[in-house]
Amino acid sequence: MTRRSKLIIQEVALSAVLAAGAVIGIPKLTDPNTAANYPLAIGVFLTMSAAFLAYELITGKLS
Repeated sequence: MTRRSKLIIQEVALSAVLAAGAVIGIPKLTDPNTAANYPLAIGVFLTMSAAFLAYELITGKLS
C-alpha cells in the first residue's frame, strides 16, 4: 500500500468520525430523545470523503 493510499484511507476514516459526531452525536448531547438522522450522516460522510479524495488527487502532493 502506497503512502498516498494510506493517507486517503485515514482521511476517509476521519470523515466518518466527523460526520457521525456532527450529525448524530452533537444533537444527542443537547437532547437525548432526538432521533438520529442517519441519511444525513451518510450524505455528510460521502461529501467529506469525496472532498478529501479530490483534494489529494488534484494537488498531487502528500500533506
